Amino acid sequence: MYVDESGDPGNSPLSSPHYILTGLILHQDEWKSNLHSLKILRKNIQASFGLTSRIEFHATEIFRTSSDAYKAIKKHDRIKMLKFYVNEIPNIFSNAKILNICFRKQDHPQILNFQELAWNRFLNRYDKYLGKIAVDKGIIICDESNENQLRNQLRKSRIYNPTPSHFGSNTYNSPIQNIIEDINHRKSTLSYFIQTSDIIAHCLYRKEYPKGSLRKHGVEKIFDALEPILLKEASSLDPFGIVRK
Repeated sequence: MYVDESGDPGNSPLSSPHYILTGLILHQDEWKSNLHSLKILRKNIQASFGLTSRIEFHATEIFRTSSDAYKAIKKHDRIKMLKFYVNEIPNIFSNAKILNICFRKQDHPQILNFQELAWNRFLNRYDKYLGKIAVDKGIIICDESNENQLRNQLRKSRIYNPTPSHFGSNTYNSPIQNIIEDINHRKSTLSYFIQTSDIIAHCLYRKEYPKGSLRKHGVEKIFDALEPILLKEASSLDPFGIVRK
């Protein structure tokens, strides 16, 4: 599972209104073909829009450009480029699943740091997916973040995890059993897979918080193209399986 986030984990007037974790889950036997398809996608994007394959595809750059590579592309073309990428994700990853955690911070005023809570839900759902649906073991590859905290959290969750289960009838989850090794951290610039997770997380943010000036481009609807490969079993309370509590 390749993971990236949208928003910051804090809960203050200066913090983002949301905290999103997105995980792209793929089978190890399809990793090579998925990578090959991503490389072709990036070459097509370079040919059509001018963004070279060496430049990180960073979703926030579509709307708030800070680099010359993105500034050289007109805004409506940047949005077309984002749509093109997202529409190809279900084709490239037809057998993959996407796990999403999305917290609206106003719904959780008592939470001061959302990272621990979000990852608690995240590890639980991924472990349940591995044990009950994939029937396999899995690893996590994550963008650079709070490595020490996440390592300790995963190790503790192998001993006891008090999060209510949504994949079974138990009141409490059994310890994490199907996630092997510590979380692996790497720079998103070095991974097309993490960049893809970043795109998905940002499109979910745009769906949750639509901006009036972008409605004419249909930006709030881009995420919907991913519906065929969303892990809907993660939450029966949401039509897209997004975990919100």
